[in-house]
Amino acid sequence: MQISIGLTLALSITGLIMAILLFQQRETLKGRTQKLEDSIHKVAATLEIKGGINAMLKIPDDQLKTFKQVTGGPQAMDVPLNQMVIAAQDQLITLNNTRTELADTKVVLAQTQDELKETKTELASANDKIKEQEGIIEAKNNTISEKETAIRNLETEKSDLLTKVEVVNNQLLELQVENEELMDKNDIIEERLVTYEARLFPELAKKAIPKGHQGIVTYVNPDWNFLIVKLAPTSIKSTIPDLEFMIYRLDKLVGKVRVQRVVGDLAVAEILPDWQQTLPEYGDGILY
Repeated sequence: MQISIGLTLALSITGLIMAILLFQQRETLKGRTQKLEDSIHKVAATLEIKGGINAMLKIPDDQLKTFKQVTGGPQAMDVPLNQMVIAAQDQLITLNNTRTELADTKVVLAQTQDELKETKTELASANDKIKEQEGIIEAKNNTISEKETAIRNLETEKSDLLTKVEVVNNQLLELQVENEELMDKNDIIEERLVTYEARLFPELAKKAIPKGHQGIVTYVNPDWNFLIVKLAPTSIKSTIPDLEFMIYRLDKLVGKVRVQRVVGDLAVAEILPDWQQTLPEYGDGILY
């Protein structure tokens, strides 16, 4: 009997100790379970439902407390946990795809940055060229402005010159009219002079022209720089105004004259100073 009581007492003590130990483990398991449930809820809140847009996974509190499903009760905890695993796997695939796309984007971005650097370099070079061209354009614009100013000045001068030319032309016309009047008067005077010379010196008209000569000098007026030539009959028709004669004496050249007017067999001629070797004299011969 004492042995039975002692054994019972020992078993009771052992049971009490086991109960105390199990109670402590129960608190640990309960705390662990609560922390796991809280963590699962937090993780689930970060997982997107496949096919949804910003639709996050939500797990009811009672589903994580059911280890085995009871008829009419909440689903077992395997269902939401499997949903979370599937959502996590889908999100991982999306994340990996995003990483691949990000890597490709980084490559494209690097290429874009290199192209941008080249573009910046080319742009800087183009800006330098633009500045250079702007400088050239500015210089050319200044030159054009100067040329335009010069052109305006020249146009003004041209206008002034045209006005002066018009005035000079009018004066020239007046002088031409006066010159024609003077020439007419001169012709009249020359005709009178030849007539007077013939009257005053009748022997000049009778002077015989040597055979083979085209004419001879019959009168010289050095003051008025002209002379009178008596023409041979064969030379009268061929002698016209502006015809030039060579004056000679024996075998020497005396000078050159230009016919001004022909009256009968007499020709009035102007002595040309550039050809004059000596002063023509009465009796000098002429040649065409």
